[in-house]
Amino acid sequence: MEKTRITIVAVTCIALFFLANYLFRYLIGFTGLIASLVIAALIAVYMSFSVARTLERLPMAGERSRALWLYGGFLGALFLAFGAWMFLDGGMDAVTLATLFLHYLPYPALAHALMSDKAVSVFLKKERPGD
Repeated sequence: MEKTRITIVAVTCIALFFLANYLFRYLIGFTGLIASLVIAALIAVYMSFSVARTLERLPMAGERSRALWLYGGFLGALFLAFGAWMFLDGGMDAVTLATLFLHYLPYPALAHALMSDKAVSVFLKKERPGD
């Protein structure tokens, strides 16, 4: 059952990636690397919060790995496909490749940082004395 919950969290983070990028970049007009950092941070916080609330405990290593591999792997494949399309469309130089990599990197890096035990424990319900 936890595999299903973790998969649902990862898939919702992927959906949030598309929605947040559309909202920020096209509707609001907030673009660039700063937009990628902000969106990646928001999605990472959402992932950490969702895992904590869904499991109601710290995730085990396998659960954490599953969420990060699904999320980071899908986004990696997406960015790789986008890079291949850019390469086939008009060629790609080192600067374009570095820019594409810098836009991808914050998503799995911040998700990994915020899926740590310390970060997830912030979102867990605290046991109060007397409850």
